[in-house]
Amino acid sequence: MSWLLENWFGSKESLEQVREDVHNHLQKESYLGVSGIDNPEQSSNRIPSKEMVLNLHGPWGDKLDEQEAELMQYIHDELPPVVRDEVGIFPFFTQVTQEGYLVLTFIRNATSRNMLFQRLPLRLVTPDGKVVARKTFHLLEFGPVGDKSSRPCEFLFPWSEFEELPDKEVPLTLEYKKPEKTAEHPEMLGGELTEEEQQQYQDKAAALPVEDDLVDLQVLDILDGTNNGLKVVVLFRNGLNKRLEFTEVPIIVHDKAGDAVARVHYTLENLKVEAKGSRMWAFEIPATSIKKEGVKAADCTAFIPKAKQQKKGPAAPKTSQPNGLLQ
Repeated sequence: MSWLLENWFGSKESLEQVREDVHNHLQKESYLGVSGIDNPEQSSNRIPSKEMVLNLHGPWGDKLDEQEAELMQYIHDELPPVVRDEVGIFPFFTQVTQEGYLVLTFIRNATSRNMLFQRLPLRLVTPDGKVVARKTFHLLEFGPVGDKSSRPCEFLFPWSEFEELPDKEVPLTLEYKKPEKTAEHPEMLGGELTEEEQQQYQDKAAALPVEDDLVDLQVLDILDGTNNGLKVVVLFRNGLNKRLEFTEVPIIVHDKAGDAVARVHYTLENLKVEAKGSRMWAFEIPATSIKKEGVKAADCTAFIPKAKQQKKGPAAPKTSQPNGLLQ
């Protein structure tokens, strides 16, 4: 048996048998809400799956032979259309393993830009709606998903982390759970900053007070990140009388020679900034997104060319061009 059949489809003896069985394994797609529209799953503005590009990276490309790659393409093309301007997670197969419950998915990016994800909170749910496992997956090392393209991704929920172990015959469904945000110290949420860094950037933020009718993003700092990556700290400022929701932020990093060594685009789970308020956020740039080797933060400048915001009510005044360029 081939690698794919052995590890995913058990006793199936041929790719044709698996091909016939595909639709029995498909689950419901979960959307991340990057478009800013309410209930994106109800949208009729969709892109056929066959018009998306399937990219196979890492073990998917290294271990799959030609027939298996064709099977992956077949499964992908059989998926229902994806909501335009959204990112969806579509589970297409599950398997009980010795280590835990394995879910194979396609992450489908139907936007016009590359998407890089920091954290993805997922959960497993029984048919009666009971949540039996929750896990936040860190996807920086996974790398970006290109515009109008899909990538297969597997999520393993270890048995040791289950809240309740279901019976083996109970089917589990993968769901995306939007992170819950509290009102306490909202400017610090999601930043992954140490207490010392929080105080340091709080002082810098105080030196950049919110201005009436002005919406902008300022780069406060760029640091060496984990695993040879970089970390960029950004201050969101909202001088309007309405709360703003930011869904995406692009960041470009130049080295001291002026070359663009990284271009990343982040989804923000509808990050909210209250009226007349500000908020800090730290963005990790993985080494896989850096085009040169040996890049150090001290030799780099980070800036935000533009930012997209979603706001209820009348259109907001034009956003100023951020000029927070720090060495």
